[in-house]
Amino acid sequence: MIRTTLYTFMILSIAGGLLTLLGSVGIFISLIVQRRLGRLQDILEEFINLSYRSDINLTGQMYSLIEKYQMNYIFPQKPRFLILRYIDFNIFLVLLLWSVSFLMHYQPPFSPFVIIQLLPLFIGIYASFFFRRLLRNTIDLENPLLDSIIPSPVKLRSISYLSHFINLSVKSVLKQARLTLHLQSEKDDEQTVRVYLKEELSFDDFFYYLVIFEEERPCFVGFGEIRYHFLPDPITGKPVPACRNINVPLGEFSTSRDCKNTTAKFLIFTRGEKHPVQYFYQLRQGINFLASTGTPEITVNHQIVYSIKADRLMILACSVSLPYFHEFSPQFCLNGRRCFLDPNVQEQDLLSSLLTCEDEVFID
Repeated sequence: MIRTTLYTFMILSIAGGLLTLLGSVGIFISLIVQRRLGRLQDILEEFINLSYRSDINLTGQMYSLIEKYQMNYIFPQKPRFLILRYIDFNIFLVLLLWSVSFLMHYQPPFSPFVIIQLLPLFIGIYASFFFRRLLRNTIDLENPLLDSIIPSPVKLRSISYLSHFINLSVKSVLKQARLTLHLQSEKDDEQTVRVYLKEELSFDDFFYYLVIFEEERPCFVGFGEIRYHFLPDPITGKPVPACRNINVPLGEFSTSRDCKNTTAKFLIFTRGEKHPVQYFYQLRQGINFLASTGTPEITVNHQIVYSIKADRLMILACSVSLPYFHEFSPQFCLNGRRCFLDPNVQEQDLLSSLLTCEDEVFID
């Protein structure tokens, strides 16, 4: 029969060995994560460098970099599950052995001094669970500890994130998105024209204000937030960080004649900036559609000063004349909605006649 004191030392030595193995696993995970962080930072740096080369169409390369970033960012599910189960099993055994060694030497009755004696045990339990949480967050990467260093792949398509936290130029990034306007007449009713925003690469997370003019007369006014929610891949089940050839429905308007001399102003507001980026489009007539001709004129509108706080866009100063801009400015909220003015509205009923575009974003 093994003596009680010797058996206690054996239990504690086994617990110490398990903790040593757990620490070795932590070192192993940290080495893996260190290599992953190095790869992700290299890909992120390459992505940032491509965004500055706005004179060349590099959307395909940027899309490939986002997919490569996603591949290195996501930890394989099965190894992740096995590592977490091993950590849980080790911690469970250590706590069990500690409890057994305590019960073997506990002698009633209970006294307040026992609580003081149990303090190291409670501290050890807390440290074990804290260590488990730290390892789990390290494996996942998508956590507040590393989010400021390595953003999630979804944030690489966020104009506001790239502008605010990485300090990229909004103009240079949007030039790679190749934003264009497309006006399509309905087959059943050629007087109804639907407005679409086309993007070669799905950059989102910005507020917009769009005005379309016919012979300098506003025929369409719309505003809202562009934000995408892509479904996971149906085959692999992995999240989709970005897509190509995106079509965003922005609303519709009515026209009673052929569109001649049609122009559009498209303002983009992002977090981290104080002046919007303005696109000016010249639209040409086609068969049942209008499309932008050539490269749009892209400028920074310094006549408008804004601030975004608590998902609300506040216009601080505006010395430019845009149809209904001041009237609609109290409605500028970043809530994912795309609104447009009812084409049959009377001027005195502007706010009560805003319609919401319910059409889903699609890929062609």
